[in-house]
Amino acid sequence: MKAIVYQGQKQIVYQNVPDPEIQAPTDAILKIEKTAICGSDLHFYHGPTREDLGEFTLGHEFLGTIEEIGTDVRRFKKGDRVLVSCTIGCGGCALCDENLYSGCMINTAMGPVTNVFGSPLNPGGQAEGVKVPFADTNMFRIPEGLDDEQVLFLTDILPTGYMGADLAEVSPGDTVVVIGCGPVGVFAQLSALIRGAALVIAVDLDDGRLEKAQARGCRPLNPSKENLDEVAKSLTDGRGADCAIEAVGNPATVQAAMSCVRSGGRVAVIGVVAGEQVTLDFLSVVTGKNLTIRSGIVNPQYYIPKLLPMIEQGRLDPTEIITHRMDLSEGPRGYEIFDNHEEDVLKVVMTP
Repeated sequence: MKAIVYQGQKQIVYQNVPDPEIQAPTDAILKIEKTAICGSDLHFYHGPTREDLGEFTLGHEFLGTIEEIGTDVRRFKKGDRVLVSCTIGCGGCALCDENLYSGCMINTAMGPVTNVFGSPLNPGGQAEGVKVPFADTNMFRIPEGLDDEQVLFLTDILPTGYMGADLAEVSPGDTVVVIGCGPVGVFAQLSALIRGAALVIAVDLDDGRLEKAQARGCRPLNPSKENLDEVAKSLTDGRGADCAIEAVGNPATVQAAMSCVRSGGRVAVIGVVAGEQVTLDFLSVVTGKNLTIRSGIVNPQYYIPKLLPMIEQGRLDPTEIITHRMDLSEGPRGYEIFDNHEEDVLKVVMTP
């Protein structure tokens, strides 16, 4: 079959790879119908070439049709349309029992974040097919009446954005700062509004993305033109924002999130800060302000049942972020467009 394969730093190719096969009775094989490029994929794309990684199929946002199931798969049958969680849980360990599938004791035995599709350990879904381990835990049937694009982002970025609002405990009447207007930031904005935020301040350096944020009801802020702390205080009688959601994954924006909230504020970091340290004066910034800081890898298995009805009811339209649609064979070019912010790109969706 064909797939988008990582070969090294900014070396992404479309080539033949082995067809997926059932290896355990809890596996399923999917024919991929839709897949997408995620900001997290760029960590591999940008990362230094590592020979020990070898070649592997990218992609953790995908859905498709079941072609084959193992003998122990109970919830699905051949021909079902399903979407797949980006993180792989076993469904039976102590942490999965607590809805912390991203920390699955079975699938993270090699270390944290090793149970995500699109890595050397778990071939991804930017391909014509994929094997899904522990299928009963990690697959979800797509309701009739919803098309692929409406549910595709339930695999990762929509639950991630909502998790940001959840971790920040966004409540009715809150003033919320969302740093980053990329795909995850957009869904964090929408989630904060759904949860009753009175004001969402959307922060980004891209004025085009800020215009879109304003259109969905946010107060746009470009930090190169306005001071975030001053604006947050001016809109809250001098207190500062109630909570902030960092959706970039940069030490500077993590620090900005902690700075703009009031004493007793809540900060959720859902951007992936990879390979860098966040430096802060803990006493004055965290302890002195009584801040609550939370972060984590998303657990779509927990959030999909909560968010899917909102899409069915029309309260969420995830397709608004799609700017580019292309054939899987164009994937290498899709990575270039997404990485370079060309053509006003926000989200690239591919069809095998």
